[in-house]
Amino acid sequence: MSSSDLSSKEAIRRRRFNINDKIKELGTLLPKNMEGSSSELNGKDGRVNKGTILKGTVDYVKELKLEVSMLRRNDELVMALRNENAMLLKRVASKVEQQLSPSKDGIIGVTFYIFVDMCENNLQLENHANRLQSLRNQLNYVKDTDWQYDSIEKILGQN
Repeated sequence: MSSSDLSSKEAIRRRRFNINDKIKELGTLLPKNMEGSSSELNGKDGRVNKGTILKGTVDYVKELKLEVSMLRRNDELVMALRNENAMLLKRVASKVEQQLSPSKDGIIGVTFYIFVDMCENNLQLENHANRLQSLRNQLNYVKDTDWQYDSIEKILGQN
């Protein structure tokens, strides 16, 4: 054998060792209850089950991506609610300023309209909170039942 054959075999062996080492590391990063996690690293022959680790890793990354998208959507909803709340607060403050002006007798006049506006604003806030809870429930349902369906990549033949 020539020295170039030996160095080529050595390079392949180092690359294989590096890949196997990183697959083992991936297995340690998976949650304990997930397929391919460190509790399932070794097969019957004592070797690392690389396919299980890679499958578990892919599943976990997909789960994390879904979770990130749900969190981003929740953040968007929270920001929208905060903006709407700030707008409603300004509206209420403006109405209160208009309605709570001193009268000729020096008595502050509070009208029924302020109360109606405040009730209306509270109802809007309550509706927003209910809508947010409903969306969270729907997202949880999608997350809980996601395992039952093929991924869109598989359906489109991209997997």
